[in-house]
Amino acid sequence: MQNAIVFGGTGQLGAAVAEQLLASGWRVALVTRDGRCPSESLIRKGAAILDGTGKSRASIIQHYGKPVDAVFDPTAYDGADAEDLLAARALCGGLVVASSSSVYADPEGRSLDEAAQTGFPQFPGPMAENTPTVPAGPQTYSTRKVAMEQALLASDMATTILRPCAIYGAYATHPREWWFIKRALDGRPIIPVAYGAKSVFHTSSAHGVATLAALCMRRPQKRILNVADPTPLSVEQIAAAIAQATGLPLKLQPLEGPPIGPSRVGGTPWSTQRPFVLDTSQARALGWDGGGEYRDRVEAVCQWILGVARSSDWRQQFTMFARYNYDPFDYEAEDAVLAAA
Repeated sequence: MQNAIVFGGTGQLGAAVAEQLLASGWRVALVTRDGRCPSESLIRKGAAILDGTGKSRASIIQHYGKPVDAVFDPTAYDGADAEDLLAARALCGGLVVASSSSVYADPEGRSLDEAAQTGFPQFPGPMAENTPTVPAGPQTYSTRKVAMEQALLASDMATTILRPCAIYGAYATHPREWWFIKRALDGRPIIPVAYGAKSVFHTSSAHGVATLAALCMRRPQKRILNVADPTPLSVEQIAAAIAQATGLPLKLQPLEGPPIGPSRVGGTPWSTQRPFVLDTSQARALGWDGGGEYRDRVEAVCQWILGVARSSDWRQQFTMFARYNYDPFDYEAEDAVLAAA
């Protein structure tokens, strides 16, 4: 039986990867921190729990007590985290680490990180893994991710770097679907949506990331792979899929142009000025099936979101919405825009 250590055991990617590995007969140890508990389902299926509170990645791996065939880490953010993982490389068969497609820069050097200042990046087509990236450095989320990638790939460790786009899955702290679902639950009769509801920001299911990660953990190698759903959808199509999955009415009012005002009326979590789409042909060449279409995968996520909303204060789980520098549910501002339309 192969052994895996999965960091981020209570998050959407860690849980999904653990699910895949357990189903394939792996022995899985889930790393949790600060007293967080993974799903009961994973424990029933045999996942062991490692308390990583206050511990380095290297020390967790070193004290596991068994040979580690592969490690999955969705929580590594910078060069220091990479060096932490590499300190235990003699004990690991391979690493699979989640990065982000936000590292890509267009021919003018524009990226997602600086889009508000420099304009949204414009790519000539779907981004392949050899698309230029932002430089490595401590300045932004994406530059730190590049520093992490470069440190791992410069080592002698068999490391797979995964670059997903707009991730969705159960246990998310930023379930983008909530932007629409909450409006439907609150009885909003019309929902304004910027850019004519035609924006395309590629989605990546946690399930799809997990199936690709599991494939790469079975076949350790040094590589970078994009990971995203087979079909990139427009915001209008995403809303239709959410409505179908939940049975909730979602009537959109497309608005021409960008989000409006300080509350960014019409700016969904997928609303972009230009398409942001990944080329996943390299992952497909390994035999990965794409993980399923958004329309098929989003139902389970929506039901989890509805369950959280029914059973608790959604703010306790969907914490990323509190980090917006504006109110994403400013209905008074929406009403003013709709009245003027």
